[in-house]
Amino acid sequence: MSQNPMNVIVSKLWKDDIDEAIIKVCWRIIQEPLLYFSEADIQQMLVEALHEIKSLKKLYDTSVLRGEGAIGKYQTSLVHREYGAGGGQRFDVVILNPTDVKKIDDVNLTKNGAYLSPAYVFELGTEKTGDIRNHFEKDIKKLKAGTEKGGCGYLIHLYKDSTLQPRGSRTGQETDDKIDEDFKKVFEGEVNRLPSNIKVLAILLRTGKKGEWIKGKCEIFDGAKGEWPQKNIRKKADICDALRKQLK
Repeated sequence: MSQNPMNVIVSKLWKDDIDEAIIKVCWRIIQEPLLYFSEADIQQMLVEALHEIKSLKKLYDTSVLRGEGAIGKYQTSLVHREYGAGGGQRFDVVILNPTDVKKIDDVNLTKNGAYLSPAYVFELGTEKTGDIRNHFEKDIKKLKAGTEKGGCGYLIHLYKDSTLQPRGSRTGQETDDKIDEDFKKVFEGEVNRLPSNIKVLAILLRTGKKGEWIKGKCEIFDGAKGEWPQKNIRKKADICDALRKQLK
C-alpha cells in the first residue's frame, strides 16, 4: 500500500522526541506504579509529556471558519485523546499531521466527514483489562489500520503484580503462572511479527516484591529476544536504554 510522504516525513522529524516522552512517562511509572489507577491516568500522563515537545505545544489552523462570513479560522492541537478510528472505534491518543489538520472542515475534526489518518497512534493497556490477549489483538488491529498510510503506532501495556508472597513459594508460583499465561505469553512470539512501524512496550511491575533496589521489581519485554530481563528499578540509564531499544 502506498504511503503518505508527509506522514513519513513528520514521523521521522518527531519520532526521537516522542520516544523520549514515552520513556519519561514509563520511567515515572516504574518508580511510582501507583501514579496510575486506570488506563485514563496513563493517557493523561502521556498527553502531558507530548505537549512538552516544542512542535506539539502550539495550535494549528484548520479550515473551519470562526462563524458565518468570518475570515479567521479555528485552530486545534495536534494531540488528541479518544480520536475517531472509524467503525465506532476510537484511538487512545493520536498526533495528527499539521498538513492534514489544515484540511479539517468540521468541528468534529474530520475532513469530508472522515477522520484523519494520524501521524502517530497510541494504544494503552493495564492489568485491569479483562482479557489482555483480546485487548492486544484489537489494539494491534487498530494500530495497523491507523498507520497504513505511513504513520507510526505504539502499543504500551503495563501490568502491576502486587503479590506479597515470595517467588518460589506455592502461592508465588501460582501467581507467576497466571502472569505468564495472562500477560507474558500475549506478547511472546507476536511482537517480532509486527510491521516495523508498530512499536511495543510491555512492562511488568512487581510492587509487592521486597526491597527497593533489587532486580525483579521491573521486567521489560525484549521483543527481539522474546525475553523478560529483570531490571534494577534505581538504575535509570539501564531502564531507559531497555525502553529505547524497543522503540527503535
